[in-house]
Amino acid sequence: MAETTKAATHDCGCGADHHHGPAEESARPEPAKLSPEGQAALTAAAEALGLIIRLHDREPDAALVRGLKQAEAPALFAAILAGEDGQTAAAALAEALDALPDDPVEADMDLVAAAWAEVHITHGLRASPNGSVWMTVESLERQEPMFAVRDWYEHYGLSTPDWRRRSDDNIVHELQFVQHLLGQGTQVAAVDAGRFMDLHVLPWVPEWGRRVAARAAEPLVAASGLLTATYLEGLRELIAQVSGVRRGPVAPLPQAQAVTPDEPERFIPGVAESW
Repeated sequence: MAETTKAATHDCGCGADHHHGPAEESARPEPAKLSPEGQAALTAAAEALGLIIRLHDREPDAALVRGLKQAEAPALFAAILAGEDGQTAAAALAEALDALPDDPVEADMDLVAAAWAEVHITHGLRASPNGSVWMTVESLERQEPMFAVRDWYEHYGLSTPDWRRRSDDNIVHELQFVQHLLGQGTQVAAVDAGRFMDLHVLPWVPEWGRRVAARAAEPLVAASGLLTATYLEGLRELIAQVSGVRRGPVAPLPQAQAVTPDEPERFIPGVAESW
């Protein structure tokens, strides 16, 4: 994401107050600094989130695999993820990395890159990485949810480089924004990070991650989906603890998006939804 000096608001024309943007100044806590312990916890969480963002930002390559192994990423996530689901996600990442050479060449990554593209480029798994597809009845891209998250970005002086290539409500941009807020060191930003997650991330990303985990052919891509779904739930709890503001309700998706073990339908442009 890029910094910008432009601030703007979005009016979808319906006349309703969707409460999609950051809290009004009068409704926010005092802009106090977080405790050193609280900020240290959020900084560490932001660093781990950066690893997850990298898994989705561009196709996995040999350098990424070497880096994850050298950083002992599975052990890192096993240490910070609580519960059975967290340990399952960390184990899935460990197994995926173990299946790849310690010093892979690009040829070793061809199948992984193709599986990543099925999620992020071709929509072959019917698991769109864009929030509008999940959060609108029509399941179309670049709808009102995209403009709602853009309002948040602009409030913090941020913008996406090219919304036509990667929409504002893409998982990468949404998680980059959460990471940015976690690094601000203030009560306001921490509360906003949790609120943004409740409104725009948690309604769809965990289900998206579980769908990717169920349908991706390559273990590293499947593990990245499961890890994302699990990590974000834990991150939201941490934000609530550090900020002292309980998490709000997560809006249900407008239609059933249940993951099934069946072979996924293939995306046919112009015929199927934007999955």
